[in-house]
Amino acid sequence: MANTNFSSSATSAARTPAPDPTDSYDAIKGDIASLTESVKKLATEHMGSAVDGAQDQIKQTLGGVEASIRKNPTQAALVAAGIGFLVGLVMVR
Repeated sequence: MANTNFSSSATSAARTPAPDPTDSYDAIKGDIASLTESVKKLATEHMGSAVDGAQDQIKQTLGGVEASIRKNPTQAALVAAGIGFLVGLVMVR
């Protein structure tokens, strides 16, 4: 009698259709898309503040350089000429 129950459960399991792999694929694809959007949003939030801080620091540095050039224009011109000369030597080789 136990054997009969086993065979009836085996036949009912055989009749159950297998899950469609495209359904699983579409679900995984949707999950990856939502995770990608979440990561993009978090990265934008964190990088935005870092970029703002870097821009402020660059503006301050450029302001200092401009002040130095205005104080010593001859020295700035000679430094620029020297850098141009060195770049020219490197480019010739």
